[in-house]
Amino acid sequence: MAPKGPGKKKKEVDWADEEHFSKERSMIYIEHTYECPIFQTKADECGSFLQQRIPERKFQLVRNRYGHQVPREGAFEIGFSQNARTSTHLLWSGLERGPPRRDKFPADYELLVPDVHRILKKFYPDKAVGVLDEDDGDEAREDM
Repeated sequence: MAPKGPGKKKKEVDWADEEHFSKERSMIYIEHTYECPIFQTKADECGSFLQQRIPERKFQLVRNRYGHQVPREGAFEIGFSQNARTSTHLLWSGLERGPPRRDKFPADYELLVPDVHRILKKFYPDKAVGVLDEDDGDEAREDM
């Protein structure tokens, strides 16, 4: 199989159009450089982790805007949006981090989960799972 890279084009899907749009599909946007294969591997790991960690949601990983974006040198940034029609929120930027290269990536993707839940709750409070309101947390402590 030929290696995937900046010259390899995948069929582009517009997830915001009527045919493909779903409120249940969250978008993970990752900008990563092609200077080393580990950047692509880490992008895949991030998408897989969030799908396993939050199985009640569907996630769509979009890398470098399907090749339309020329990634910045040393870039590894993770953006998230509740769905394809909502704004993108930056979860992680490794642009100013490193060397060493390992500092460009989150040490543990679990650190991103609270921000993901916060974004999900912002748009669809009834759909968010695993996030307590500050008021809910106070009530829960008083009951103990």
